Amino acid sequence: MKKVFINANGYTMDAAEHRFEAVAVEDGLITCVGTNEAVQEAAGTACQIIDLQGKTVLPGFNDSHLHLLSYGYSLEVADLNDCRSLDELKDRLRRYIKENGIKPGQWVEGRGWDQNQFDTKKMPTREDLDEEFGAYFLVLTRTCAQICVVTTNVLELGGLLHKPQQIEGGMILTDAHEVATGVLTGLATEIIYRMIPTLGVERIKKCILAACNRYVSAGMTSAQTDDFELLRAGHFTEILQAYEELDREGLLPIRVNLMLHLATLEELSDFLALGYRTGDGSPYFRIGPFKTITDGSLGGRTAALRAPYSDNPEGMEENMGEMYISQQELEALTQMAFDHGLQLVSDGIGDRAMRSVLDAFIKIIEKHPEEDLRFGIDHCQITTEGIIEDFAKYHIIGGLELIFLASDIAIVEERVGAQRASMSYNWNRFKTQGVTIAAGSDSPVEEYSPLHGIYAAVTRCTYDKTPKGGYHAEQKLSVHDAIHAFTTGPAYATFEEDCKGTIEVGKYADFVVLAQDLYETAPLDLAEVQVAMTVVGGKVVYEK
Repeated sequence: MKKVFINANGYTMDAAEHRFEAVAVEDGLITCVGTNEAVQEAAGTACQIIDLQGKTVLPGFNDSHLHLLSYGYSLEVADLNDCRSLDELKDRLRRYIKENGIKPGQWVEGRGWDQNQFDTKKMPTREDLDEEFGAYFLVLTRTCAQICVVTTNVLELGGLLHKPQQIEGGMILTDAHEVATGVLTGLATEIIYRMIPTLGVERIKKCILAACNRYVSAGMTSAQTDDFELLRAGHFTEILQAYEELDREGLLPIRVNLMLHLATLEELSDFLALGYRTGDGSPYFRIGPFKTITDGSLGGRTAALRAPYSDNPEGMEENMGEMYISQQELEALTQMAFDHGLQLVSDGIGDRAMRSVLDAFIKIIEKHPEEDLRFGIDHCQITTEGIIEDFAKYHIIGGLELIFLASDIAIVEERVGAQRASMSYNWNRFKTQGVTIAAGSDSPVEEYSPLHGIYAAVTRCTYDKTPKGGYHAEQKLSVHDAIHAFTTGPAYATFEEDCKGTIEVGKYADFVVLAQDLYETAPLDLAEVQVAMTVVGGKVVYEK
């Protein structure tokens, strides 16, 4: 049935920056935008009228980089976010085990701990956990998803306890006697995750829907998700099957582009044999870009830098983070993916990692100067002037996790020193040099709300509204630019600017209704703005 949403304080976010009072939708598309009178006259009488009572309407928020399946799965495991001490972490584990009736000998997972929030600032080890939880197979993943800590029995199960064999792109931390401490980083964590029983298609579907139902409450209507990285989900074909079944069943409440994280040439070959190419799919589920992950996290000191961290612990003074993939492997994977019709995207947090990805991308771009490739790099945290100049020169999309700054203000200068910090999280520098910004959250690593990302970009403050005036305030984005980063930017990044990103006739009827006008809200109050309604394909998928 045709619907008309009236009495809106509407922003189309189109090139002409049109405003509107009403929007008509039919068969999932926008059919008319304008004044209340003009839109209702064009729609006729056989329609449903929805009065928005002056609330603000924007194009639906589009997250350029998150982990939808991982977030849905994280809702099933022990929530360790914001633990302020090891004791609090243990208390949450006790409650989780009791509430879920988990028996000794079973697997127990938790996610979200961050040693930077602990009173001791120290990572937990197997010795911290064994006495109380050693009867369980315990795996606790750090908030960055690049580090985990496990109990002794898990190490024994994997043959990793004594003098473990190290692997490239990761570390199994050991003590002075070459006994594993229980902490693993980077690709070494995959050894652990491959031991955990897999989910199966039906449970994957349940996790997907659980995440989507949270995302729509934040005004999100589209997402680019990297789900193949969740090894507990099993083979990537099961994840594809789950999404395709949900799509056929009409159950996906948001539009999903699936990023393809395939870490080896063999995995990539297996995927390509299925015949998928970027852009294949339906309006609700599409095959996205090929994705590489090159380094770790700043908080875990595993992001790959060109010089050592400024606050390396004793015994690791020369640590510059970890590259998860060699230059040769990166170039072979990206070339193979490109040759078979896949768009290219990569994570890159440290300057060494970004330089590596840029070099690989530029080799391909220079061979195809006339093609509209839209390669992208996500995160882009510890940058240099030369790196940002190459983003602009080669039209690389900046997949910026704007929200990261709200957390990382507390650690960035400790980790890299004041000079490198001044070139970090340089959001406005990306904008002024003409780089297309497509903003994301990296959920569940950070809070998924686009409004929180907008707050962080506009204020450059933590959630307690410090420091006064914002951290390196010259790198703030305007409210207008921050909204574009969550609407038109991601739509462009996925070659969907003709159907997403603005409120215009012929595009998907995807929009968010806000209780307050972002343009009229005090910057420090932006994170408190309420989502009143989310509409996808003309259907109200969330209403407060």
